[in-house]
Amino acid sequence: MAQLPHLKGLNRLFYALRHPSLRLVFTVPMLIQLVSAVGLVGYLSFLNGQRAVQDLASQLRGELSARIEKELHGYFGEPHAINRINATAFAYGELDVNEATSGENLLFQQMKIYPTIAFVYCGSAQSGEFFGVLRSPDTGQLQLSYGNASNKFLRDYYSLDVRGSRQHFLYKADKRYDSRERPWFKAAMTTEGPAWTDVYIAFTTGLPNVTASLPVYDRWGKELLGVCATDVVLPEEFRSFLKTLEIGKSGQAFVLDRSGNLISSSTDEPLMISAEGKEPRFLKALNSRNPLVQQSTQFLQDRYWRLDNIQRPLRLNFKLNGERQFLEVLPFSDGYGLDWLIVVVVPESDFMAQINANNRMTAALCAGALAIAILVGIFLTRRVTEPIVKLNAAVKEIANGRWERRVDIERIDEVGELAASFNSMASKLQESFQTLEAQKNAFARFFPPEYLKFFDKQSVTDIDLGDHVSKEMTVMFSDIRRFTSLAEKMAPDETFDFINGYLQDISPEIRSHNGFVVKFLGDGVMAIFPDRVEDALDACIAQFQRMREFNYARQALGGMPIDVGIGLHFGHLMVGMVGEYNRMQGDALSDTVNLAARLEGLTKLFGVSLIVSEPVLAKVENCDRYQVRFLARTIVKGRTEPIAIYEVLDAEPEAARYRKLQTLSEFELGLKEYFSHNLSAAQTCFQNVLAADPSDATAKLYLERINQTITQEIPDPWDGVWSFSQKR
Repeated sequence: MAQLPHLKGLNRLFYALRHPSLRLVFTVPMLIQLVSAVGLVGYLSFLNGQRAVQDLASQLRGELSARIEKELHGYFGEPHAINRINATAFAYGELDVNEATSGENLLFQQMKIYPTIAFVYCGSAQSGEFFGVLRSPDTGQLQLSYGNASNKFLRDYYSLDVRGSRQHFLYKADKRYDSRERPWFKAAMTTEGPAWTDVYIAFTTGLPNVTASLPVYDRWGKELLGVCATDVVLPEEFRSFLKTLEIGKSGQAFVLDRSGNLISSSTDEPLMISAEGKEPRFLKALNSRNPLVQQSTQFLQDRYWRLDNIQRPLRLNFKLNGERQFLEVLPFSDGYGLDWLIVVVVPESDFMAQINANNRMTAALCAGALAIAILVGIFLTRRVTEPIVKLNAAVKEIANGRWERRVDIERIDEVGELAASFNSMASKLQESFQTLEAQKNAFARFFPPEYLKFFDKQSVTDIDLGDHVSKEMTVMFSDIRRFTSLAEKMAPDETFDFINGYLQDISPEIRSHNGFVVKFLGDGVMAIFPDRVEDALDACIAQFQRMREFNYARQALGGMPIDVGIGLHFGHLMVGMVGEYNRMQGDALSDTVNLAARLEGLTKLFGVSLIVSEPVLAKVENCDRYQVRFLARTIVKGRTEPIAIYEVLDAEPEAARYRKLQTLSEFELGLKEYFSHNLSAAQTCFQNVLAADPSDATAKLYLERINQTITQEIPDPWDGVWSFSQKR
C-alpha cells in the first residue's frame, strides 16, 4: 500500500532526529542558546532605554551651554582689554606709533601673556603710520613691524630678543601700508568706541582674522590720535577650544555668523574655500561635508527662515537618517559687534549610556552562550576531524620540504587506509626528491648560482646559449707566478691537490665581495665584479691575505711558498654563455678582458702584487681608502693607446708596504724628473729608493731603463711611455 505524502514527510523528520547530520548537531543547540539569551536581555534593555535617554539629554544641554558662553566671553574680552592698555600708552607717549622709536617691549609682554593673540598694534591718524608686534604664522616667533615716513610706509620687520627689544632686520614689505584705510581703523572710527571688524583675510599672515579696535584720543579727549587694535585668528584658536568639549561620542559644535558662514567647527573640515584666481572665502554651513553640521543648519533655516530671527537660546530636536538628534542653539554677542550663533548637535544614541550598558550585558551573555556552543562544537568536531587534521598537517610539512614526515593513525576504517597510503606516498616522494637534490647540487658545482642571479633567471633550465649581459664592469685576472717550475717538482695528483687547495682558499673572497668566477684557467682565475670597483679591490686585498695564510700552512708542512699577481681593469664587457647547445659555459668577451690579462702579466715585470688601471681608480668613490703608487704609462700588446697603471700597496705584505710608503715621496720625485727628461736627477732619486729598499723591483726597473736611455739619444718627442710588443 502506498504511503500518504504527509506520512513520508514525518518519516523523514523522525529519521533526521534519530540520525542527525553534523551540521544539525553543531548548529541547533548553539542557535537555541543564543536566541534565548538575546531575547531575555534585549527585553530588559528596552524597558530602561527611554528613561535613560531623557535624563542624559537634559544634563548635557545645561552643562554645554554654560561652558561655551563662559569661554567665549573670556576669549573675546581679552582683545578689548589689551586695546584699552595700549590706547593709554599711545595717548601718553609711551607707545611711539609715529616714529617707531619705543614701545615694542609693552606689546611684546602682552603677546607673551596672551598666546591666542595673533597681532597687537596701533595706527596713527596723522599719516597712517603703523606700529605693532605680531606672531609669525610660520615659526611662532614674535616680530616687530612698523611703517612710517622713514621707510616710505613700506613696513619693516625686526626680530625681538627675550626682553622684547628689537634685534635684527628681517625683511621689508613690498606694498605701501596706510593704517587709515584698513577695516579695523574704519570700524573704530564709525562706532567712535570699541568695535569688531568683519572676518577678513589678514594682510600679514594670510589667515582669517577678526579684529577688536578702539579709537585713541589725546589726554583731553578732543583730538583723534589713532586706533589701537588686536587680531585674533579665528579658525584654529577657537576650533581648538571646541575640540576639547566632550560632546558625547559623535556630536559636533560649530559657530555660524548670521549669514550662515561656518566661522569655526569641532570637525577637521577646512573652513576656507580657495578658488583659483579668487580671494579665499568662508565655507557655508549648508555646504559642509559633515552631515550633522549641514543638516542642523538646514533645519534651523527651514524652521526660522532666517538665522537673524534666532534671538534666544533654543533646545530642539530633529531626525537625521531616522535617528533623533538633540540640538542646542546659543546666540552670542559681546556688545561690541560680535553677533554669532553657537550650535551643538548630538545624536540621541550618544546619550544612551544605560541602554549601551544593557547592550554590553547582552553581548556578554551572547558571548557566554557562544563560547559554550563553540566548546561543544570543538569537542564534537575534534572527534570526527582529528585524523584528517593530522593528514593535512603532514601534507603541509612535506610541501615545506620535511620529507621524513609520517602520520601515526591506527584505524581500520577508510581514514586508516588513507593514512597508510599517505605514508607510502611520502616514502617514495622522499626518495625521489633526495635524488633530485643530489643532482641539483652536483650541477651547481659546474654552473654556480651567481650566474642565475646575474642573468636574472629563475632556473638553470632557463639558460640558453647566447644569453649575455653587456655593461661596464670590473674584470680581474690572477695567476700563480712560476707555476710551471713549481708543478715540475710535484706528481700529477699533488699538482691537482695543490691547485684545488689554493682555489678553495681564495674563491670564497670573490663571492663574499659581490663578484663571481667566470672561469678557472689552470692556476689562474678570471672573475668579474658587476657593481662597484671597491668590491673588486677589497676582494683582491682579501685574496692576498688568504694567500699569505695559505703559504704559512704550506711552509709549516715543508712546502714552498707561492707568489700571485693580479690585474684589474674597468670597462665595457659582455658576459654570457658560449659554446654549443650540447656543451656551453660562461665566458667574458671584450678588449677590457684582454687588457686585464695584460696587467696581470705586468705584475711580474714590475715586481708588484696588484696592478690596476686608471679607469679603476677613476670609479673609486673615496680614493683615500686605498694606498696606491703610480707605476707607468704603458702600451700593451694589441693596443695602440697608452694607459696609466698603478700599484695597490694594500695588497703587499705589511713590511714591504711600509718600505714602499717610506720611499714614496722619493719615488714620485724620480718619476717627475724622468718624465721631465731630467734623467740624471731621476737616476739619483731611484738610487736613493733602492738604497732604502733594495727589494723595490719597480725602482730597479726604472733605474735600468734610465741607464739604457742615457747611453742613447733621447727620442723626440719624449713621453716616457713603456711599450710592450709581447705578452708578459
